[in-house]
Amino acid sequence: MTFVHDFSYLKHKEVNRMPNITLQIPSEIKEILSKHPEIKWDKIVTDTLWNYAKKLRLTDKMVSKSKLSDQDVDKLDKVIKADLLKRYKRT
Repeated sequence: MTFVHDFSYLKHKEVNRMPNITLQIPSEIKEILSKHPEIKWDKIVTDTLWNYAKKLRLTDKMVSKSKLSDQDVDKLDKVIKADLLKRYKRT
């Protein structure tokens, strides 16, 4: 099911320059969202996307300065995961 939210209450000039997106969400989620029109769902989605985008930007910045090869990263990944597995098995 496609959920299109009404953003007509937004009057700020910057909003008019932002691109629109359409999200497909399960019907169950749409039912829940529809029961809460007082919540600005567009703000929640925008904030969530911004938080994720900031993490990606930081990751991209770190990776661009990295001198590790893909093989080095794979080895490090395995070591970290093995140590985490040992730690969580103890608790």
